[in-house]
Amino acid sequence: MSRASWSAFAALLLLAAAPSAAIGAEAGSRAAALRERFAALDVDASGPFGLPLHLASKQGDGTLAGDVHARVEHRFETVREALRISARWCEIMILHPNVKGCRTSGPAHGGGNVEVRVGRAGHVVDFRFRIAAATDDYLDVRLEAPTGPAGTSDYRIRVEATPLDAQATLLHLAYSHGFGAQARLAMDAYFATFGRDKVGFTVVGRDAAGAPVHVRDLRGGLERNAMRYYLAIRAYLDVLALPRAQRLEQSLRKWIAYTQRWPRQLGEDEGHADVKRRDIARMQGGDGAGS
Repeated sequence: MSRASWSAFAALLLLAAAPSAAIGAEAGSRAAALRERFAALDVDASGPFGLPLHLASKQGDGTLAGDVHARVEHRFETVREALRISARWCEIMILHPNVKGCRTSGPAHGGGNVEVRVGRAGHVVDFRFRIAAATDDYLDVRLEAPTGPAGTSDYRIRVEATPLDAQATLLHLAYSHGFGAQARLAMDAYFATFGRDKVGFTVVGRDAAGAPVHVRDLRGGLERNAMRYYLAIRAYLDVLALPRAQRLEQSLRKWIAYTQRWPRQLGEDEGHADVKRRDIARMQGGDGAGS
């Protein structure tokens, strides 16, 4: 190979390597920023949740968003390999009480769709699944759906992870969606009737007796769902060491045990576990709702 040809070939190698290097550097920067953010929250098990966990939410003009930052006692490599596979998200999302079925399509790693059926009407929410980053110390997984039930829209679930030490991982769940006039009317009607006693986690004041007053209505609902998704991920990670045939039943038991810590926010009706077992059985049976 001539000197000119070799120079041209070397230049091509540098061009090919540059995007990968840039992605790695950006992921490293995001991992560092995530750890700094968690450190600034000063989260430990002595906080209001009794776990190293922080929840924040906000309501904007037609948008709801919530963030959960938490330490989980699982190796980062375990978390990364579990959450980067789209089919495993069905095993996570089916634990949510409003999810009645789930199936995936497309490649198992790095793409495809996660389609969930929600509510009694079985409204389909079709999430596009993608891995924005997956390196030795950072994971960024995103699920995005343009439409949801009752006029809601722009559903986004984002999970970031980075190691805190050799045995623990920092997990960040961001959950958000939009709502228009139709959705606002439907949700207002729900919170004025069936959901009138439901509250979120954020304390917004104190009553005359000094007891905490928790956020309600749309923002409270957003907080409950963000926590449900976070606890579903946590429960699933907790059972990965078990034989595959046992995982869903044991993850359901873990999820219920976690939610019982906050009965006012996350308590379910008696018989909820049996309902979820039927949902899981349908999903596994491949009746159009399975993976």
